[in-house]
Amino acid sequence: MEWYSHTEAEKAGRFKIDNSNIPSRPYVSESMESDLVDNFETIRILTAALGFPVFDQIATPDKKDILICKGKEALAEGEYTEDGLVVFKESTCNLQESKTAGSWVIGMRKKLVDDGVLVNSGNVYKFTSNHIFSSPSAAAAVVLARRANGWIEWKYKNGKTLDEVKRKSINTI
Repeated sequence: MEWYSHTEAEKAGRFKIDNSNIPSRPYVSESMESDLVDNFETIRILTAALGFPVFDQIATPDKKDILICKGKEALAEGEYTEDGLVVFKESTCNLQESKTAGSWVIGMRKKLVDDGVLVNSGNVYKFTSNHIFSSPSAAAAVVLARRANGWIEWKYKNGKTLDEVKRKSINTI
């Protein structure tokens, strides 16, 4: 079960696994493996329902409603999904944090660099893979290297903000 859980969590790629002991695949009979996979599915559903989708793949964005966040040197594209805001691979971020960025923004960016999600690419950071943020503001803060209201910073190609399209349209119904 440990090996299978570790493997599935790595496949999902939502979290960095910090485990110094990498489990090896044990030998189990076919009937036992079937039972363990069934138990794992129950665990997967329960953890996701409790707000920890460790084993669930990030939904592949359909890239229909592209959002753009622009900064001094930054140019990021993403999509708002039911899981949060997905910033697409190859998007760029401002390299230098603003003086008012705050420890939360600096810490979040440092963690993404340490995890290999962001890499230095000349005068910008570049995303090495699609990355999901729990909120548009967290995504905008990483991209712009400062505190940011993501609902206003992320804009559709027609110039409307995420706030105008997703929040204000709900209030007019």
